[in-house]
Amino acid sequence: MNIYKNVSLKQFSYWRVGGCADFVFVVNSISELKDALDYLYKLELPFLIIGNTSNLLFSGAGVRGGLIKLGPGFSYCDFKHQVVTVGAGIYLPYFVRQCVNNGLSGLEHLIGVPATLGGAVYMNAGSQRKSLSENILSVDSIDKKGNLITRRESDCSFSYRNSIFQLNSEFILSAKIKLQSKSISLIRRECLTILRSRNKKFPRKKPSCGSVFISNPVMYDTYGPPGKIIEDVGLKGFKIGGASISSQHANFIVNEGDATDIDILSLIAIAIEKVKNQTGFQLKSEAKYVTEDCRLMNADAAALALIN
Repeated sequence: MNIYKNVSLKQFSYWRVGGCADFVFVVNSISELKDALDYLYKLELPFLIIGNTSNLLFSGAGVRGGLIKLGPGFSYCDFKHQVVTVGAGIYLPYFVRQCVNNGLSGLEHLIGVPATLGGAVYMNAGSQRKSLSENILSVDSIDKKGNLITRRESDCSFSYRNSIFQLNSEFILSAKIKLQSKSISLIRRECLTILRSRNKKFPRKKPSCGSVFISNPVMYDTYGPPGKIIEDVGLKGFKIGGASISSQHANFIVNEGDATDIDILSLIAIAIEKVKNQTGFQLKSEAKYVTEDCRLMNADAAALALIN
């Protein structure tokens, strides 16, 4: 187990925003994870497990507690016919490529999602109106007391960009995933098509967390996806401090160079307010906010708390 003290969170954050964390632990096994938890319990410090941080916004005041990151020991995938056992720490695009190389289809829509498998399970990640849960058989996790838990897909309370793991305090360790055999060339072609589309639509040159807001199906049918609605209310390109609503895709908030967490939360709050005033729908965030006291909350809730 590696322990780092007083770590700048900008080096972890996809938004390149955040103060310093008291501790960051990198663990490579369940026993090391338990050791990290014991260490933090003895110090009476709060803690969170973080993945690739691709949807996290860290407090500019830093984090008083411990952040636990799964190391290479959790970055594995074991293929047995059409079922894959995959560690929570594996980088999702790399895992999808391994599936392609084994002629297994079903996760192509995740090829451009810069998350770990654990984060993707937690968020029930997906694109193109698809979700990872459609292919999950079971998920292994561990609670804060060190008890190992296995849940079938039907017990994970998966819904659109949501799961039971957002409601409990368990840490995702691995998952079993069922895929379908298909021609490698066909799968690879589909992945390339998706990547080209994402690269064309989404801002790639400036730090962001990807899509900030979740698409509400009823809102989508009435007004369209969040990016279109935010653009329609006149906020595309709108700036506060060092952050802006992307002029390329309005569901992205980008760091123009010196953005703070307050800049980003302020933009989220303004988008929520304007969209609600003009459509009646309240945007919900896909992004999460890590508070100074090491709590995880929805970025929309943090943004509204800022202005209220």
